[in-house]
Amino acid sequence: MIMREKTNNFRQRLSLRAVLITAFLTITAALLLASSIYQIYYLRRAQREAVSSQQLLIAQEAATAVNGFIQDNFDILETAVSLSNITQMDSDELERFLGITLSFQSAFRQLVLYDADGHLLAQTSRLSRSRLDDLVTLLEEESFAPIKQPEQYISPVIIDEETNEPLVVLSVPVLSSLQEFQGTIVAELNLKFMWSLVDQLKIGETGFAYVVDRQGNLLAYKDTARVLLGENVSYLTEVSQFIAGENETAEEVADIEPGITGEESVQTYVPLGTPDWAVVVELPSEEAFRPLAQGTLITFLVQLGLWIFAGLSGLMMAYRLAAPLNKLTETAVQIADGNFDLRAEIDSPIEVTQLANAFNQMTSQLKELIDSLEQRVAARTQALETSGEISRQISTILERQELVKKVVELIQQSFNYYQAQIFLFDDAKENLVMVSGTGEGAQKMLANRHQIAIGKGLVGRAGQTGQPVLVSDTSQADDWLPNPLLPDTKAETAVPIMSGEQIYGVLDVQQNVTGGLEQSDVALLESIANQVAVALRNANLYDEAQKQAEREALLNQINQQILQTTDMQTALKVAVRELGRATGSAHTRVHLKTQTGHHS
Repeated sequence: MIMREKTNNFRQRLSLRAVLITAFLTITAALLLASSIYQIYYLRRAQREAVSSQQLLIAQEAATAVNGFIQDNFDILETAVSLSNITQMDSDELERFLGITLSFQSAFRQLVLYDADGHLLAQTSRLSRSRLDDLVTLLEEESFAPIKQPEQYISPVIIDEETNEPLVVLSVPVLSSLQEFQGTIVAELNLKFMWSLVDQLKIGETGFAYVVDRQGNLLAYKDTARVLLGENVSYLTEVSQFIAGENETAEEVADIEPGITGEESVQTYVPLGTPDWAVVVELPSEEAFRPLAQGTLITFLVQLGLWIFAGLSGLMMAYRLAAPLNKLTETAVQIADGNFDLRAEIDSPIEVTQLANAFNQMTSQLKELIDSLEQRVAARTQALETSGEISRQISTILERQELVKKVVELIQQSFNYYQAQIFLFDDAKENLVMVSGTGEGAQKMLANRHQIAIGKGLVGRAGQTGQPVLVSDTSQADDWLPNPLLPDTKAETAVPIMSGEQIYGVLDVQQNVTGGLEQSDVALLESIANQVAVALRNANLYDEAQKQAEREALLNQINQQILQTTDMQTALKVAVRELGRATGSAHTRVHLKTQTGHHS
């Protein structure tokens, strides 16, 4: 009887352990499975979005390269006509001029020059005379109006009937120094020279790019035979979207369809605008989603390992865990749902109590971490919005002093820094001169023409190296330069204002709290400094353009007054008088040298 009771008790205890282990394994497996499905789903989604963004960037780079090919040829024509006064050349000189221009670019097959009325002045060709006459006939058709217009033009694609090679016609206006239309230079451009450019574009390991026109005709592709056959690929998804005028944006997910080779691939296109072509890039799906497959396998193995580990842990802990574990599980589920204020009960056996204490500490740390992350994200978002607002406000300012003043005011107001100031290089590039600042101390420094030698202090070092300098505690920095007008400075950063390799000056920000400036401030100020550099460059270009316009207007005015005179003596008097006024000279003389060498 006693033995039977012991056996029954053992079976009941064994059944309870089996139930606990089964329940533990089932719950763990379900959670891990749900987590795996969730992770795989979002991993695939994130991978596809990443591939789409990367494909779009690659397509944009490829489009830039193709556009550069066309623009380079336009630049060659523009440079040729700008360096030669073709209105002063006779027919032989014009043909030599066209021959030299033709030699500069092997992609040019033929060149033709017209005057402002559309009359043929000269022509040259790498081909036979009859082929050149065919081009002239085409150009002089009424439908080819650009030869009489003062603007650049690129024709639709023309297929050579003999070679099947794609061609376009470029035209560039010939302008005088006063921007008067004097004629047009026309070039027949062979697009086969673009094939190697497109073939060299790096699209992953096995991807490729090709170029199509608005009708879907293949213009450039690694398989040149298909181009020479004049193949139309409008049946492809991306090409049909381009033909339909649908815009490709960074938010859209790239299409996964059979590509030009018939293989399933990730496809993206970017329109060139002018010319009316598009660059399409394809990356085989196998290569594009290879990281996803690897990540899925790793996720599966990790989840499997966790499940096995959970099973062994459940087997070991099932002897002592029952009601306290259920309570702790319930608490964990609620915290996982977002109730971070909940705490596990610690009135349990010592093992569960220790686990509950650790769980409570982890929950508290997690809550603090989430709160901290939310605060940092909010602060970063506000900083980016403020930076964007500063960029929008300074983008319309073309006067340099107004620009630098506005920048320091916006920085100080937006981020509540103790001091913000801008230094710009002097003409000799030896000193950084303060041109704007906030506060009473800055006004005194501006009045005293405050400047810092290059390489000296934080400002000088940033201006010399082109790298930002951060000092979170000025009392610990040996090369920090104290300023009696700014006695409360405890932290300082100097960020170069530069565009490319050119350094315009330094944006200097100071804080009256030790550690008040961090690397995040430097990153934000670098973004603002880059915007300021662009604005300064625009202001300089605007100032130079204004001065050039004033000089040309003054010269034109003097010229007009001279043209109104009737004899040389009066013309010289007018020239002397007007030059004296223009230069502000008290005395102006003109010396004429006779044939005998004497001055008069």
